[in-house]
Amino acid sequence: MDTSAALAALGASLHRTAPSRAEPTELELAVITALKLVAQPVIAYAAGLALHLSAPQLLAVVVCAGLPTAQNTFIFGQEYGVGEAVANRAVVVTTTLSLATLAAAAALLG
Repeated sequence: MDTSAALAALGASLHRTAPSRAEPTELELAVITALKLVAQPVIAYAAGLALHLSAPQLLAVVVCAGLPTAQNTFIFGQEYGVGEAVANRAVVVTTTLSLATLAAAAALLG
């Protein structure tokens, strides 16, 4: 089997055919957003305190944890045909709301 045939076989085996719902529910989107923009930074803050990070290090850890959902989640969803709508909405909503949450983190920790 040549390389291109092997890659084609691998690609075909990874491709999922499960149907993707058109839109996520409000609850799903709210949970994803809360976990990404609130829970993850809070966990990072607690871990930073446990590790005795300095104030600038703690701010960096919390801000990095509170960044919006990465676009690659949508790309993966699109590639595998699963969760595209959820990923798309999560990217848009968390990007928009992260402006406020990141400013709040900077104000509280900076």
